[in-house]
Amino acid sequence: MNLKYFYSFLFGATLVLSFSPFNFWFFLFPSLTFLFIKSYNSVSKKEAFFIGWFFGFSFFIFGFYWIFNSFIIREGIFIYIMPICLFLFSGFLASFVGLISFLNYKFKSNNIILNIGFFSIFWTFSEILRGHIFTGFPWNLLAYTLSNYKVLIQICSVIGVYGLSFLIIYSVLSISIFVLNFRIKKNLFLLISFFLIFSSVFYYGSNRIKNSNFDIVENKVIRVVQPNISQKDKLNLEKLEENYKAMVELSFKNKMGALNISENLNILWPETALHDFNDLKTYSVFKKLNTNLKDEEYVITGTFRNKKNNFYNSVGVINKNLSTSFLYDKVHLVPFGEYVPFSNFFNSLGFNFFSLKSGSFDQNIIKYKDLPSFKALICYEVIFPGKFVKKDKPMLIINFTNDAWFGNTIGPHQHFDSSIFRAIEEGRHLIRVANTGISASIDPFGKILNKIPLNTSGYFDTKIFLFKKDNKIMNTFFSEYKNNLIFLVLIILFFVLCILKYLIRYRNIN
Repeated sequence: MNLKYFYSFLFGATLVLSFSPFNFWFFLFPSLTFLFIKSYNSVSKKEAFFIGWFFGFSFFIFGFYWIFNSFIIREGIFIYIMPICLFLFSGFLASFVGLISFLNYKFKSNNIILNIGFFSIFWTFSEILRGHIFTGFPWNLLAYTLSNYKVLIQICSVIGVYGLSFLIIYSVLSISIFVLNFRIKKNLFLLISFFLIFSSVFYYGSNRIKNSNFDIVENKVIRVVQPNISQKDKLNLEKLEENYKAMVELSFKNKMGALNISENLNILWPETALHDFNDLKTYSVFKKLNTNLKDEEYVITGTFRNKKNNFYNSVGVINKNLSTSFLYDKVHLVPFGEYVPFSNFFNSLGFNFFSLKSGSFDQNIIKYKDLPSFKALICYEVIFPGKFVKKDKPMLIINFTNDAWFGNTIGPHQHFDSSIFRAIEEGRHLIRVANTGISASIDPFGKILNKIPLNTSGYFDTKIFLFKKDNKIMNTFFSEYKNNLIFLVLIILFFVLCILKYLIRYRNIN
C-alpha cells in the first residue's frame, strides 16, 4: 500500500476522536490539515481521490461501527452480512471525502487563501450531500465537535450545523497553515480572518444567551421515563410483563411529592415502549394508569401500529381510561434496522426480511386536547437539520428513541449531541426520552436541564420552557429559512473564488 494511503487511513481514524464521547476537538487540526495538504500536493487526480477515500474509509468505519451492533442483536443471517455491510457502507461514504480531495487537487492554485476557501466549501457541500442522498445520513458533522461549547454553537440558530461546519474547517486550516508558514506575510490574512470569525461567533453566542428570556408553561409537568431495558429483553416476549412493570413503576414514583396540587403530570415513554396498544388490556399492570392519572393527564408513548397488516413505528397517547389515539407515524426509517432496501427482491430469492412502513411526510405538529403542541421525532429523525420542523411551529420538540440497539458504544453519545443542535436551530425546548441511551431535557439554547446517563434506569420531571420576547414565542432565523442561507452563501462564495482564481491566473500569465 502507498504510504500516503496508510497515513490517510490513520488520520481519518484520528478525526473520530474529535467527536463525542471523546470530545478531543484539537484532533481536528492534524487530521484535516493532513488531508488538505496531501490532497493538494498529490501527483495526480487519482492519487488525490484515494488519499481522501482512505481517510474517509477509516473515519466512517471507526465512527459508524456501532450501527452494526444491531446486526449482532438480530442474530441469524445478519451476523454474517454485518462485516460486508460495514465495509460497503463505509466505502460508499468514503467516496464523499474522496471527492473533496479530488476537487481540492482540481481547483488548486498558488494562492493558499483561495485553496482553503475551496476546500471548506467542498467539505461543507459533501456534508450536505451526505445528509440527503439515498435518504441521507448527516451523522458526525464537524459542527458536533463543539457540542460542549454552548456559546460558540449559538450561531447555529442562524446558519445551522452546516454553516458551523464551514466555519470550523476554514478556521482550523487557517490556523494550521499560518503556523506552518508564519513567515509568509500574506498568510497573516488567515490569522486575521480567524479572529474575526471567532470573535463574531463568540459575541453573537454570548449576547444570545445573555438576552435569553424564558416563560414556563403553567401547570404542566413532563415526566421522562428511561426504563433501561436491554434490546434482547425487549425482543423476549416472555419478559414483556416484567418490562412493562418496570416502566409503570417509574412513571408514578413519588408523583404527589413532585407536583403542586394545580399541576398535571404528563408522562413520556420511549420509542416502541409498547409492542401494541392491545397490551393495555392484556396486562394488569396498566390498571395503575387508571388509578394514578387524572382526567387531564396522559401518557405519550412510542408503540407499533398495525394498519391493515402494514406496521408503523408510531407515537400515541393513552388517557386514564386506557383509551388511545395514534398521533404520529415515523417518516424516516433506518435502513437495515426498520427496513431492508430492495426487500421484495431479496424475499423473492427465499429470504424473509420484514420491513416497516413509513408515515406521510405531511404530518403536522401534534395538538391534542390541552397538551402543549409538540413535534414528535422518532429515533434518528432528530439528526436531520431543518427537515421535520416546518412553518407551523410547535411549543416543544420530543425525540422518542431506543438506543439499546447500539449497546455501550459511541453511537448513543453522538445521537444525543444532535439533539442539542436541533434545540438551538429551532429555538425550542427539546425533550429526549430513551429506552436506554441518554434521556434529557434541553432548553432552546442547548443547555441540558436534566439528564439520565446511558445504561441507567430512572426518571426526571421537567417544566416546559419557551423562549419569548415581548410576550411572543421567538423563532430563530434558521427555523424560518432552514438551510437556504448557507446554500446561497456557499454557492455565491464558490463563484466568487472561481472568479478570483481566474483573475489571479490571468494576471500571472500577463
